[in-house]
Amino acid sequence: MRDNLARQPIDTFAVQEVGTVVAALGRSLRVRAGSGEYEARRAVSCLVEPELGDRVLLALHDEGCHVLAVLEREGREGGAPVRLTADGPIEVSAPAGHLTLAAEHGVRIVSPGETAIASGKVRVAATEASLAVGAMTYVGEQLAAQVDRVKTVAREVESVAERLVQRLERAYRFVAESEQVRANYVEVSATTAVSIKAKTTIVSGGELAKIDGGQIHVG
Repeated sequence: MRDNLARQPIDTFAVQEVGTVVAALGRSLRVRAGSGEYEARRAVSCLVEPELGDRVLLALHDEGCHVLAVLEREGREGGAPVRLTADGPIEVSAPAGHLTLAAEHGVRIVSPGETAIASGKVRVAATEASLAVGAMTYVGEQLAAQVDRVKTVAREVESVAERLVQRLERAYRFVAESEQVRANYVEVSATTAVSIKAKTTIVSGGELAKIDGGQIHVG
C-alpha cells in the first residue's frame, strides 16, 4: 500500500485564474484567461456543466489545467436550468440522516431505463395524482383502500380469487347483452321479496324442481 502511494505523482502547487469558456471540445473546454487560452478538463468536484460564456475558476498545475467551478453565467434568470452532470454514475448518500429534495414548481425523475425505489415504508401524499402505465404488475400480501368514489372504465376485466366477500348497501348491475353464472351451488336469499321478470323464463331441474310458499299464484 505504501509502495503504491509512493509511486503516485504529487502535485507541488497550482495557480488559480478566472477565465471565460470560449469553446467546448468534446470533454475538454477552451478557457480564455488573463494569461492566455487553455484547454482544460472539468474537475470531478465541478458538477455544474460549464457552458459557452461562463466565467469559471481555472486551476493551472504541472499536469495541465482543470475547471474547478462555474462562477457566473449571463442570462440565467428565467433561462435554461442549471445542469449537474458527471462522467459516471452519481450516488448521493446520507448514512447518518435523511435526504430531502425540495422545489417550488415541481420535482421530476426522468430515465430511459429502470427507476427503482427500495424502502422499508413508502408514503405518497398529493392533492391530485395521475398514473399512465403500459403494463403494471402488483405483487403483495395485503391491500387496503379507503375511498369515497371509484370509477373504472375497462375493455376487459378478469379476476381470479379463492374467496370473494362483498358487503354493500345497494348494488346495481346493468348488463347490455348476457350474463352467465356457473357454480356448483347457488343460493339467493332475500328478506322481503325476489322478483324475476323476463319475456321468457325457463326453470328446469334435472332431478327435482320445487316451488313452496304460503300462497302460489300462477297466471
